[in-house]
Amino acid sequence: MKREPGSRVISPGILPLIAVIILLSLQSCLSNTPQSGPTIQGEQTFTPPIIPFSAAEIGNPQRGVQYYGSEDPPPNWPLTDRYKRWCWREIEPSKGQYDFSVIDAEIAKAKAAGYTFGWRIMPHTDDPNACMPDYLSNTGYNDPLYLQRAQALFTALGQRYDNNPSVGILDMSLYGCWGEWNEVCGGDAMEPQNRQKLIDMQYKAFPHKRFLMFGEHQDDLNFALQVQRPLPTGVRIDCLGRDTLGGSRQHLDDNKLEANQWKVAPLYFEYCGPPTNLSLSLKDIQQYHASLIGDGDGNISSYNSYNQQDQQLLKENFKAAGYRYEINSVSLSSQLHSSSSFTVRTKWTNVNSAPAYIPWNMMFQLRSSDGQVAWQGKSQIDLQQPFSDKPGGSKTIEDTFNLPGGLATGTYNVCFQIVDPAKVYAPLALANTGRSNDGSYCVGSVTLR
Repeated sequence: MKREPGSRVISPGILPLIAVIILLSLQSCLSNTPQSGPTIQGEQTFTPPIIPFSAAEIGNPQRGVQYYGSEDPPPNWPLTDRYKRWCWREIEPSKGQYDFSVIDAEIAKAKAAGYTFGWRIMPHTDDPNACMPDYLSNTGYNDPLYLQRAQALFTALGQRYDNNPSVGILDMSLYGCWGEWNEVCGGDAMEPQNRQKLIDMQYKAFPHKRFLMFGEHQDDLNFALQVQRPLPTGVRIDCLGRDTLGGSRQHLDDNKLEANQWKVAPLYFEYCGPPTNLSLSLKDIQQYHASLIGDGDGNISSYNSYNQQDQQLLKENFKAAGYRYEINSVSLSSQLHSSSSFTVRTKWTNVNSAPAYIPWNMMFQLRSSDGQVAWQGKSQIDLQQPFSDKPGGSKTIEDTFNLPGGLATGTYNVCFQIVDPAKVYAPLALANTGRSNDGSYCVGSVTLR
């Protein structure tokens, strides 16, 4: 056989090897090709109606406004988790003698309303003699006795309340003016190593609770945020509605650890008195992903004292805080079969800019005509994870469920219910119409064959 100079003849024995190489290359290309979601045979899509943002506020845990002053909120406004702060001497009127009655009473009120209660304990206010127990009146922050008695107080509180599910988010306590970890009331400053000891005391006393930490001392804040805990620590920020946020704006803009903490823990903003720019506060709530808004114990006015424009802005402030979830569509087959699998595709939107920080379980349900749950399965949706860095982020979830055998044939209602696994809170309320008395939403029907 003739061949051109320099050309090669492929040996017949190498042809199978070339074929294998080509086949493997094709498989690699196919495996790297983006795959679409599973096809749903006989697909039907339900679109639950949306509650517009302009409608009445939707109350949900660990979001929105907290009133702990005497001001009146907007009429019929849903108030959820509760909060107060006390002077140290109110909890420990004499050495080693604790009065937990005020805390117990507030926990009982919150529990009766279906929510939790959190607090702060203050060592000082602008009145130097108002807060410290008498036996500590001349004791400085760096005195070993101060830390010893702080440890005793936290130990007593932790033993009583750490395992109480009706106790919610706690402020880091017992340092600074108003307990806000600053020195504006004067007096000696606590040494950095002692401030970190104070943080550790509270973490050890309450291993099952979430804390909020102040940012006046950035080294303390960074220390507190970097401690690995089951419930990561959030950040508390004063002077919402002011240009500097009480000095916190620069920290939020420059400290990436603080700025990104909203992705795992709540940011709590508090008004600090007039003048309050409610347009600026609305912008900051959205920009910095605020979850909770505090009245500051009298730092805003009663709702009816504002003009109409500011009343509207105040309500928009409260509504913008935290999460606001919509379910935009639910797709699944119109016919299901016992002892087989099926897929549900759900599209979600978080209208607001912060996630939930509760491990809600989204339960997809088939209900009989009388409302009884015949079957349910847990979705993989994680509402603790942000959908986006901006308001209005969306997420589509595809869940595959396995139906057991033995379910009666017939027509079932397609429903979902978002429940708290700890059973502290009622089911989450969506920005969708059609909520039933048990907190479920039924959007359509399927036939089980």
